[in-house]
Amino acid sequence: MRQSELVDALREIPALTVVSDGPALVVTVPAIGQCLRLHAEAVTWLKHGVLPTGEPFLQLQGRMHDHEVRLVLLNNDVGWVPPDVNSLLDTAIEVTVTDAPEMVGYTDLEREAVRALAQADRPDVNVFALTATLLVLRCAIVGAMRLGLRPLRVVQLWHELWCHVSGFLTAPFWPDPYWDKLLLEAGVPLTPYEQARVGDRPAVEALTVADLRAMEPVLTVDRADAHFLAAWRQWMKLTPSQVCEVLTADLPEARIEMSLYIEGGGAVSMRIVPSGVFQALIELRLSFTTRSASLDEIRIADELKGSGLFPRLRSNIENFTRSLGLLSLKVYATGDGSVAFARAGYDWDRS
Repeated sequence: MRQSELVDALREIPALTVVSDGPALVVTVPAIGQCLRLHAEAVTWLKHGVLPTGEPFLQLQGRMHDHEVRLVLLNNDVGWVPPDVNSLLDTAIEVTVTDAPEMVGYTDLEREAVRALAQADRPDVNVFALTATLLVLRCAIVGAMRLGLRPLRVVQLWHELWCHVSGFLTAPFWPDPYWDKLLLEAGVPLTPYEQARVGDRPAVEALTVADLRAMEPVLTVDRADAHFLAAWRQWMKLTPSQVCEVLTADLPEARIEMSLYIEGGGAVSMRIVPSGVFQALIELRLSFTTRSASLDEIRIADELKGSGLFPRLRSNIENFTRSLGLLSLKVYATGDGSVAFARAGYDWDRS
C-alpha cells in the first residue's frame, strides 16, 4: 500500500493526527496520549466502518517486527488482537486461557490491571484465576508494544501482579529483549526476572568461554568471547555439549559452526566431510525473536542419496529446533528435496 493511501484512510478518523517520519507514519491518539507507528508497505488490508454511536473506525491488518498484527483505530481509543499466549511462554505444552478476549482496547488495560491487583490482596483470592489474568495482560501489553504504544503504568501494575502470582505460572516466559526494555522504561527492575531465569537454566547460566572452546573441533563458534557467551545465555536452552549431542546424533563425522547475536538471530552450518570427502551440508538460520528457523540448504552427495542420511539429518534438525523452543521450521527446497520434505509431512507454503 502507498503511504498516501494510508494517510487518506487515517484522515477518516478526524481526532487522529498523522505525521510522516521517513518511511513510517506516526499516528497520535490524543484522547489516550499515545502514538503508534505504521509502515504503509506493511499494511495488507484496511476497512472503514461506523459504530452504532455514529463514530467512525478503521480496521487494519499487516506485519510489524515480523509479527502479524490486527488493530482498530477510533477517535478516542486503539484496539488490537493480542498475540497467542503460547507464543510468549517457553513450554511445549499448549496453554489455554478460557475467556481470553479476542481484542483488547488501550483504555481497558489499566482498569483491568487495577482490578486484578485489588483481588490479589483479598484473603479469598483465586490465585489461578489471577495467574490467568497475568497472562492475558502480558499478551495485551506485548501487542501494544509491537504497535509502538507505551502503556508504562500498566507495565508497573503488571510487575506488581507478577510479584504476587509468578510462583503459580506453569511455564516461564520466552525471553524478549523488547519486553525487558519496556520494563526498564517503566522503572521496573530486571533483577527478579533475571534471577528467575537463572534458576530455570543453571547449566546454561554457568557456561564459560572455556566451555565453548572445549567443544572444538566438533562445535566451533564464530567468536568465543563474552559477547557470544551473553547471546548464548540469553537465547539458548541447551549447553554446547547438548547442541552437539542433538545435531550429531548418529553422525560422528559431523562438524558444526555456529553464530549467535544478542539481538536474537543466529546461524548453524554443519558439514560432514570425513577425510576431505564431501558427504553432506546443512545451513540453518535461527530467529529467536520470532521463534522460527529456516533451513536454507541441505545438500547430500549423490552417492549417498537413499542411504538414510537425509532422514537422519532432517530428524536431527527437527530435534534441535524443537529443543530450542522454536515453534516453526521453514524449508527452502526445490526438485527432489521438495518432494522429500513433502513426503516427510511438511506442508507447502503457498503465500
